[in-house]
Amino acid sequence: MKAYCERQGLSMRQIRFRFDGQPINEADTPAQLEMEDEDTIDVFQQQTGGSRETGCRAGRRL
Repeated sequence: MKAYCERQGLSMRQIRFRFDGQPINEADTPAQLEMEDEDTIDVFQQQTGGSRETGCRAGRRL
């Protein structure tokens, strides 16, 4: 996780890692997560806040 963030120039606080939909902690090991060859880890950038409804729905302008 740390190596990925360093290569991408990101802080660990900016990124979330998930395996099979579950969060991965920095201390987790592949054995603890029951990972197998060819499994993948999903990486998401932390999003803070949200957005308001824009007035568009179902592809139509209101």
